[in-house]
Amino acid sequence: MKKPFKYIALLSLGLALASCEDFIKDLDIDPNNPSQVAAPNLLQGVILADALYHEGDASRIAAMWTAQFTGEDRQYIPTDAYQVTAGTFDDVWSLAYYNALTQARLMSSAAGSTGNQALQGVAQVLEAHTAGTTTALFGDIPYRQAGNRDEFPNPVFDPQAQVYADLQQLLTTAIENLGKVGGIPATDLVYQGDKAKWTAAAHTLKARYYLHVGDYDNAIASAKLGISSPANDWVVAHADGSGAQNVYYQFLELERNGYLGATNSYAANILDPSRAGTANNRNNAKTNEAGRFAYYFSPAASGNNYGIRVGEGFSAPDAAYPLVTYSENQLILAEAYARKGQSDLALTALNNHRATLEAMFDGTYAAYEAADIPAGGLLKEILTERYVTFIGQIEAFNDVRRTDNALGLPIKGNGATSIPQRFLYPQSEVNTNTNTPSPLPGLFVPTPVNN
Repeated sequence: MKKPFKYIALLSLGLALASCEDFIKDLDIDPNNPSQVAAPNLLQGVILADALYHEGDASRIAAMWTAQFTGEDRQYIPTDAYQVTAGTFDDVWSLAYYNALTQARLMSSAAGSTGNQALQGVAQVLEAHTAGTTTALFGDIPYRQAGNRDEFPNPVFDPQAQVYADLQQLLTTAIENLGKVGGIPATDLVYQGDKAKWTAAAHTLKARYYLHVGDYDNAIASAKLGISSPANDWVVAHADGSGAQNVYYQFLELERNGYLGATNSYAANILDPSRAGTANNRNNAKTNEAGRFAYYFSPAASGNNYGIRVGEGFSAPDAAYPLVTYSENQLILAEAYARKGQSDLALTALNNHRATLEAMFDGTYAAYEAADIPAGGLLKEILTERYVTFIGQIEAFNDVRRTDNALGLPIKGNGATSIPQRFLYPQSEVNTNTNTPSPLPGLFVPTPVNN
């Protein structure tokens, strides 16, 4: 169903990657004068900017710092070992603010001014997706005053808890708007104008953000209304053509071959079927991880010298990249129920997710019973499953920090006593925004909601 839209993405993503100026040049448009631009004309660009933000640099750094992948050449070697500077994050911040969030707000204003509340709802979901990831990574961020540089040339950094609360309200409004009048154009590369699917994705985002702050009751309530089938996943569709390929493929194969690998990957080690029976390995009588292992990794030639799969599996040129999914929705339910002591419901949600793995990887993921999991081990089982489900995704880094590295992932940096707790505020923001926090929080200072 999504195949024709891959070729729309081919052109648009190619433009996005080749000429970021195409996004930036519209920043001079006054967001308070939405008559200057039509909302439908912005939709595709906002979708792709949000996609590139999540699939690009930020996801690779997150994967290195969670020991899923390994930096193995040039600047990725020090990055892997937590040796980063504020300048490392300039591009990540720029994608979030100048390419995605600002344009989403412009689109929302334009749609609202013409009475297209449904399209405004889509813009609000996209804004919430970008802003939620940004506050999770950086902590306190400019939010309420962001994107309006004429009125707020130095936007204040809002407290992280306030940003999460604002995003919950934004998503509530988005859900309301998606139920109102207006149409979503064919340039919708995600759900092709399906309001119900956008609404479900908004509920799953609400559940994600409630989980981030430890509000398990509301996480459950939102997830119950969330994405109900893998067919309704929010993914970035790709095609095997110049500019439209999977971003990991472009990085691994075309741009920076050899920079990112999997030597000593903890994720590879626990998925490796040849190591069944060793500590923490995922293979057991009801689980055969051979398919999932091969989707991400190549076997170790010796020891832990695993390779990263290049041009196949998750990094095939036409491989879709997941953003908000049914599996995540079920794993939110599983974790939240487990934390509330409702083990039966937690196990049901976990098994719902495992059923999708069986279909995706053509492997064995038989339903677990309570007796299959060691006493007191259900939460760890769920957290470990989240870890390997989010390989190559930012959400794994969010999980590891909010759970205080409950899985015991290896610490890579020389002399470090923990994994990094945040992304650093970018040098570009430090240099230009007088409201940037001072003193600047260091790499190992937890964000407020994780403190």
